[in-house]
Amino acid sequence: MLKKIILCLLALAIPFSLVSCNGEGTGPDNQEFEEFDPNKEYQLDFLGWGGIAEQKNFQEMISKFMEEYSNVKVFYSAISDTTAYSNNLVNNANSLPDVFYVPDWDYIKWVDSGKLLNLTPYLSDDEIDKLWDMSIDIFRWDSKDKTVGKGDDIYGLPKDLGPSSIVYNKTLMQQLIKDYNLNVELPSTTEPMTFTEFKQYLNAFKGLRVDGTRITPITHYDASTAVYSNNANYYTDDSATTSAITEKNFIDAIQFVADLSIEGLASDYASAGTSNALTRFASQQCLFSWMGPWDMRTYWESLSFEFDIMPVPVGDAVGAKSTTTIGTVAYSVSAASQNKAAAVLLAKWLATSETAAEMNYLLGQAMPNIQSMATNEWINNKGLTGIKTYPVSKSVFVDHVKGTSTMSGKSRPYYYTYEKTAFDDLMDQFNPVWAGTKTAEEVIKAYASTFQSKLTRLHENLE
Repeated sequence: MLKKIILCLLALAIPFSLVSCNGEGTGPDNQEFEEFDPNKEYQLDFLGWGGIAEQKNFQEMISKFMEEYSNVKVFYSAISDTTAYSNNLVNNANSLPDVFYVPDWDYIKWVDSGKLLNLTPYLSDDEIDKLWDMSIDIFRWDSKDKTVGKGDDIYGLPKDLGPSSIVYNKTLMQQLIKDYNLNVELPSTTEPMTFTEFKQYLNAFKGLRVDGTRITPITHYDASTAVYSNNANYYTDDSATTSAITEKNFIDAIQFVADLSIEGLASDYASAGTSNALTRFASQQCLFSWMGPWDMRTYWESLSFEFDIMPVPVGDAVGAKSTTTIGTVAYSVSAASQNKAAAVLLAKWLATSETAAEMNYLLGQAMPNIQSMATNEWINNKGLTGIKTYPVSKSVFVDHVKGTSTMSGKSRPYYYTYEKTAFDDLMDQFNPVWAGTKTAEEVIKAYASTFQSKLTRLHENLE
């Protein structure tokens, strides 16, 4: 309680603190339900982030929304950089837009602040039931236990679910197989390779050249996907209070990622940012990389070859399953909005309407939130032609979300913590591992107590 009092006193001296000063977090909502009035004129501010492709997509979707609801005027704006976006929200937290993105890495902090409107009273069972279970459950909040992913209250609606998978240059792969007479086949869409098998597969392409350019098999490997796919985790449970990084399966997964770079099968991990990876993949310097459904339009406009995806490899540990990371963003409504009914209507239209779901996939923005559309129209390319049919194996994304006997998906590790600082700091420790100057075991054992301390401090923010 003393910590809460001190934080609330500090909040008086600075523009905003995300810590709730009532000692209860969000607590029960006392906000009155507002009915949408089709005869009333509304004006809404809607803030998102994203690059040029995403901004174009949302301008089209917002225009369509205003065609359907002519009494609602939406002023859409976006910030391209995610860090700048998050800082902007914090700096303007006492005058938030009516509708805005809340990323998974900030969700606990924002929902505990009391700044978000509880959307549960506005949602029908039919609206919820047609969406992916995960896309709704991920924004549930138990205010008593201060835990995400459970409870009856929902403070965000899914912008999308973003399963990440491995993408490959199908045109180049077929050319290399033919030119070098390689004894390999195209990757399966249903049977994941093991870590060992994937390394052997990459080795088949190591050092090959096309028009004088030496091919690096893969741009990089996502560390969290490797961890999840080796029957390991960062924490002992989803409350993220106790570290699990010293477990052998976790250590082996991090070492697997490092070994890919050390052995020349992947580019340098530390320098393999998203834009750099896309550049290397687009210029055909690398045969494999990573993509999510949100990358579709960028890939359609950037690539000159056929590309496809495959399930993420499964670790060699007992009980391991091919498990990718699934990112997400919420459409949230400000609890202080003067136009709550219209703001909720916009968020619901974007997240749950068939019109928005169809536009999302036709524009290359996202996998449909509506399950039936994702498993039928989307994976069967209804309305798509030419390069827009790529990747052909979009069923891989669907399988990672819905789960199969061999494949699954899990929220990114920072979704479970109050802030992503502990995760970011941990990843920074691995730079010597990526460089091959230290082993994963050496770094993890030396840093384990510090990581646990950071988790403990983050958890205290919710007490």
